[in-house]
Amino acid sequence: MTNEIITSNTIKYLRFPMTIGIILAHGNLARLGIMVHGVKYGTNLPDWLIFTISLFSEVLASICVPTFFVISGYLFFYRSDFDGHIYIQKLKKRFRTLMIPYLLWNLIALLAVLVKMLPIFSSFFQNINDIEIRFSLIRLFNTFFYGDGTNGILVYPYLAAPSVSPLPINGPMWYVRDLMVIILLTPLVYWLVKKLKIWYVIGLGLYLYVIGNRFLPEGSYLSIVLDYLFFFSIGAYLSINKQNMVTQMRKLKYVTILFIPAAIFNVLSITTPYNRYIFFPFIVIGIITFIVVVSYLLEKNKIHVNETLANCSFFIFAFHSLILMEIGKIFFIGLHLNDTPLTMLFLYIAIPTISVCIGLIVYLFLKRFAPKLFSLLNGGR
Repeated sequence: MTNEIITSNTIKYLRFPMTIGIILAHGNLARLGIMVHGVKYGTNLPDWLIFTISLFSEVLASICVPTFFVISGYLFFYRSDFDGHIYIQKLKKRFRTLMIPYLLWNLIALLAVLVKMLPIFSSFFQNINDIEIRFSLIRLFNTFFYGDGTNGILVYPYLAAPSVSPLPINGPMWYVRDLMVIILLTPLVYWLVKKLKIWYVIGLGLYLYVIGNRFLPEGSYLSIVLDYLFFFSIGAYLSINKQNMVTQMRKLKYVTILFIPAAIFNVLSITTPYNRYIFFPFIVIGIITFIVVVSYLLEKNKIHVNETLANCSFFIFAFHSLILMEIGKIFFIGLHLNDTPLTMLFLYIAIPTISVCIGLIVYLFLKRFAPKLFSLLNGGR
């Protein structure tokens, strides 16, 4: 198995477990709880359950999106030189693979809320009748790109405060939004890598680690983009310099021994002010660990790429937020569950699992019976 094949299979394999990690982050009951008939469940969890959920949903899951950005940066410049013509070609391709599904999935999320507001359904959803509809072009833009619950088409009067980090109406699609913004900046990334070489990546990383975003307004969009520009630039640097991602990561394989103790230490310090100084290095260690471990397991034939799971990852990622919390409410209402630690642990495992299964079923159904719609929603993947 050549290095190129190992890298390709590593990227394919990582897509699905990374998507599961993102879903676990969004199903973080220790932080979110579940609201049923005006009562919030899952707010008084024991320490052992908070530790478990924090480990998987806040610490381990936090590696997933940065890993996707590293891979995106690597693939954007993969096996090609870069000039104005190629840049335009890549933008056209990303419009089909990113922008079109981005708009469609946000439209679906908007329609889903509007359907819930219909009289026949509204009684099943807490506070749904309190949502106000205010239409304008700027509110339409905010709904799809930069909403905070007060500035979009749908206004939520019962919100205590607007979101610190504005999101599209299909929340997880912020990743696609930010990726598209960074792709627009790729000529600058290419120029910086060519001029400053590795020092550009190191300098940006040191800036984020030492200074961070403390001089930028909290939740400002620039602060969000800078974080993920760093990870995108790691992949871009390797690809621009024709370096194989897995080969280069394996040169750092000994840092993987720090992964488990660093993960535990992050959980224990997650509420402390100094956590940011260990969290950032942990993300880098985690990315290296995931890529190195998966590549070795693939090379030794201990694991294998499942093409269906790899290909459905984007679809499930975009789909899951539409049903994730509603499944938890159905469990409570249908099974009359009590608010106990074991119940919340069961829901923590069951809700993401069922969400993924439903997403996979919808994915296979549309692929079989509505291939044109499926292709648009999945970006032609």
